[in-house]
Amino acid sequence: MMRLIHAFRSIPERNKIIVYGRLNMIKGLFYFIFKIVVGIVFNSSLLIAMALYNLCIDLVKVNCSRGLKKNTDDLKDCNSYITGGIVIAVSSICYASYAVIQLFNPSNTKYHMIVGIIIALFATYSIVMSIIGVVKTRGKTMLIKEYRLANFAGAFTNIVLAQIAILSFTTEANMASYNALVSGIVGVFIFAIGIYLIVHGILMKRVYTTGITNAK
Repeated sequence: MMRLIHAFRSIPERNKIIVYGRLNMIKGLFYFIFKIVVGIVFNSSLLIAMALYNLCIDLVKVNCSRGLKKNTDDLKDCNSYITGGIVIAVSSICYASYAVIQLFNPSNTKYHMIVGIIIALFATYSIVMSIIGVVKTRGKTMLIKEYRLANFAGAFTNIVLAQIAILSFTTEANMASYNALVSGIVGVFIFAIGIYLIVHGILMKRVYTTGITNAK
């Protein structure tokens, strides 16, 4: 078992992301359908918003893995960077729509303490691992950075998920409006990630087309 773990760790990150991308496409479609169905059945605007948002993020990650497998052109990497940024920025609006719905039609989700703790722990783990992934992108290729930033943008929503889970069993008050406020703030940060990818992609495209290295 240890040999298998060591062998997996020794695989270049580029190859890992290619594999992750293929698995992510299958997983993403399954979770999208599951969240949409559950969201409709239980009238959960959060699950529906997260399903649409996560599907968009998954498409960005799949596109990155395909690019790593096929692209050898820096300009194509720049175009992928810009496209990914646009998708993330637009999808953040979809997620922020949950905050708007909650402000005008608040609903207070309640979880059993054990379930809430499990959700909060999973959400926290996802956030921490995505942050570590972003930190490790220094010196990596554009597509690897795009993949990690998209993963970070996807995990960002877990901040809201963890908060809802914890507050659901620690207070009897209706915290829907507070959760909506935090959702809106998270949506703004996700939008900022998308804008960063767009601007950085445009600047790097300028570098490769004009040779202006000071745009890095």
